[in-house]
Amino acid sequence: MIAERSGCCSYLVGSGSEFILVDPLIDVERFTKSAQLGDGKIVGVIDTHVHADHLSGSRAIQKLTGCPIYMNEASPVHFPFVPLAEKEYRLAGSKIRVIHTPGHAPEHVSLLFDGRTVLTGDTLLVGDVGRADLGRGDASKLYDSLFSKLLALEDHLEVMPGHVGKAHFVSAGTSSTIGLERQTNPALQAKTREEFIRYMTEGWPPKPDHYELYVQVNSGLLDIREAKF
Repeated sequence: MIAERSGCCSYLVGSGSEFILVDPLIDVERFTKSAQLGDGKIVGVIDTHVHADHLSGSRAIQKLTGCPIYMNEASPVHFPFVPLAEKEYRLAGSKIRVIHTPGHAPEHVSLLFDGRTVLTGDTLLVGDVGRADLGRGDASKLYDSLFSKLLALEDHLEVMPGHVGKAHFVSAGTSSTIGLERQTNPALQAKTREEFIRYMTEGWPPKPDHYELYVQVNSGLLDIREAKF
């Protein structure tokens, strides 16, 4: 599911009657309705990181369904969550391999579902990579996450990103593969760490409005009713 204005992507993944919701936006009713179409229910929600460009719907989903929130064990949030380590889990009938991919944010994780599809959040996009200039990013760590972890995966794996649309060189395509991104993604053509870091400092659009407020609300430091967007 894609938010047209922001290009942010959310994913409802499941088998049978149980679903995991990944990176939900704040308009959570559409996710619960989608799950209920097949007499299903949301049994867990995963935020790949503390988002800086939109309001997370994780806690709203939890309030509606009672399901747990899963995040990286080092996530800097001020509400209860189930910690995810870098290993495999079985949730909602799916085998999920958690891959710690810092760079866009220190706690960022990518999620490999059933050895077929990797949800890369804001680390690897279709035709680009996530930005590292929103206060908690680190281009050098992003380089390691991309070249040492995600590009170590098999070429046939489907890539489902956390963003699509016009931003830097981001494609409007909603999916790709590790192999295709390896061959065609401009960010992944860097020959050295230094070349990649230089790429990460050039040509990016303005930072999202209120990105610091989004982080405060999504981490539980600020009540959404007190935020002035």
